[in-house]
Amino acid sequence: MWRVNTFSCSTFLVICFLFISLRWWDGCAIVREEMAQSTSGPSVPGIGLANTVRFSWRGKEMEPWGRETFGRNILMGHLKLKVKDVLCLQGNPMEKGFDVTLYLEEKHNEIMKTVTEGKEGPLCHYTVTSLARNNFRVVTITMYNPHVKDEEVRAFLGRYMDNVSSARYLRDSLGFWNGKRGFQALLRESPKSVDGYLHPPAMFSLGADRGTLYYARQPPFCRRCMAYGHTLASCSNKKCRFCGSEEHEARECDEPKACHGCGSREHLWRDCPDRHRSYASAAGRGSGGWGEERKDACGLYGWHRGKEGKRRGWKEGRNEKKEAGRRKEWKRRGERKEGRRT
Repeated sequence: MWRVNTFSCSTFLVICFLFISLRWWDGCAIVREEMAQSTSGPSVPGIGLANTVRFSWRGKEMEPWGRETFGRNILMGHLKLKVKDVLCLQGNPMEKGFDVTLYLEEKHNEIMKTVTEGKEGPLCHYTVTSLARNNFRVVTITMYNPHVKDEEVRAFLGRYMDNVSSARYLRDSLGFWNGKRGFQALLRESPKSVDGYLHPPAMFSLGADRGTLYYARQPPFCRRCMAYGHTLASCSNKKCRFCGSEEHEARECDEPKACHGCGSREHLWRDCPDRHRSYASAAGRGSGGWGEERKDACGLYGWHRGKEGKRRGWKEGRNEKKEAGRRKEWKRRGERKEGRRT
């Protein structure tokens, strides 16, 4: 009798285990289907992948040809690519295809041109997407005055670039900040420029504070006419870098100076609304009164004013904080003494 009950219990447990496993598998299938529906669009990295083209299979099933057939027939056969042209060929199961990264930007542009012109042939089975963002730049800025706020520099870059990130301070091997700040941003398209993009000037001023910037694939810059496409040695333009007139040079300009932040001639950089608005957002205050303690551009703590844009010395703010701590400690000690007396 005991053996029969043991067998019945074990059989019951096995049946329960199989039932739970089937339910769990059905739930996983539903989750996978929902994930596939929610991610129906191609996943492209936010900052892009340089010189990368994605080939996604259009059918519902997985790509049937395989890596070797794709490389031989599509890349080497149809697109006329060589092994030395391809940096990396990666399989992408989520997109049911392959990601091809090339060494040169010219090869990337040739592939996209071939795909646009000829949609017939073996490429008709693939959705071809460029993952490259050729307008993405990492801009390194050097301000000779280290007390210039990050928000002021971002406001200046915002005149020429989009999606400007927060600043990243560059430090040496010892950990000291070397005065350089890195920003990530996207160049704006400009058909009249050298390479089709609008570039910020390599040399600029924010009021009395001078600065320089550089980034990868930056065109040649002329310090005389403040234009891209040539250098000072080959410059033959008689152009004022202040007002843009070709009738006189900068030393002969008598036009009102323009704001370094927004370009308006109605005010200077010290009175620019964009500058004060960015400073207020940085201080985190919408009205007057002393704000919270925070780090400034040099990493020093200090108390900052909201709208008025004034700042107490960081030593004074630190001393006030210490004094408040002392008063709190004295009050705590007095309460302890009163408790002992009672």
